[in-house]
Amino acid sequence: MQIHVAPAYLVRGGLERIEGHGFTINTTFLRPESVGEVRAASPDPSREPLIDPRYFSHPLDRKMSLTQIRTTREILAQSAIAPLIADERMPGKHLQTDHELWSYVREYGGCDYHPVGTCRMGADEKSVVDTELRVRGIDGLRVVDASIAPTAISGNTMAPTMAIAEKAADLIKSAI
Repeated sequence: MQIHVAPAYLVRGGLERIEGHGFTINTTFLRPESVGEVRAASPDPSREPLIDPRYFSHPLDRKMSLTQIRTTREILAQSAIAPLIADERMPGKHLQTDHELWSYVREYGGCDYHPVGTCRMGADEKSVVDTELRVRGIDGLRVVDASIAPTAISGNTMAPTMAIAEKAADLIKSAI
């Protein structure tokens, strides 16, 4: 679980502000089991791909969303911070059951903009790129970003992506 705290009332990744004063806490389940899909819409490369993230398609992801809300509530109930909080505006103290909290998650849950795995690296034939980041079946093309990660990274993707780029630079230099 990763916790993000913003010194403002925000929803939908900061795209919407809520009137008033306070802070926002968002949580992220770092090891989701749901697997989405990216497919070509047509042979025309100018067409946008078909993307189905399949958020919450795995039961563990749904369970962890509820667990994270409850864990955050436990943290905020601690004596060091509880006196500083006037009210829980979202999801709101009145939402307590799994069903009630799940309704909130379905409305406000989303992606942390760290998708990975669409060009999975590996040694097997189902991998898009090999262990030297070369796209299988296309000479001279490598993928150098977080999409090669075979599974979700437990945290932000910037540092691992920089490491992938450094490795790719070494691979490309050694191939020249």
